[in-house]
Amino acid sequence: MTAQDLFVPRQTNTALYMQLHDAGHAVDDILRVQKAYRVACAMFNGRYRKTGRPFICHAVGAASSVAHFDKDLDLVLAAMFHASYDSAQYPDGKSSRRTETHRKWLEQKLGPRVEGLVARVGAMKFDTGDPERLVEKGVPAGDEDILFLVLAHDVDDLADGGLAFAPKYGRSIESRVAACAILARRIGRESLAATIEAYGSRYGALGWAAALE
Repeated sequence: MTAQDLFVPRQTNTALYMQLHDAGHAVDDILRVQKAYRVACAMFNGRYRKTGRPFICHAVGAASSVAHFDKDLDLVLAAMFHASYDSAQYPDGKSSRRTETHRKWLEQKLGPRVEGLVARVGAMKFDTGDPERLVEKGVPAGDEDILFLVLAHDVDDLADGGLAFAPKYGRSIESRVAACAILARRIGRESLAATIEAYGSRYGALGWAAALE
């Protein structure tokens, strides 16, 4: 896969709308995403990733990655709100954990299927060593959609070198990338696997980024 062929996740709402339109989504679909984006802006307002990137850009990037590999809009929105029960702010001012109040509120904003996907994404362990564990032990039956979401999410983390500037997986990045590619192929996502490998191959040349931690 050449640099010209490599998918780059969008980081702004308008770029995401253009991506969706170019992929053949109806205007009504894009309006739904716009409405959801405005909710996300309020939920992640003032939040930043460890690299200094605004969290809302990451939310859009994760949604963009999913939209590139799948046209299911519920999956796209679930990616945008993947951190709703971890890093978000709710109108009641309480912690972002999945209380009944928060569940009902998010369901009212996004619909029951999207809320359910968000909850399941939050429940899947995908931190250091987890992709390797899933390669060895297998993915629980019925969780293929959630695995796809977390793998597409990692594309946004990989694409801008973020895992070098804020290396939360440390030296395990190589084994993580290899495991993620294997998992993507196991669920029939060859293009996703190739994209993960292409971005992962760049990390060997990013040692200089350690000085910017």
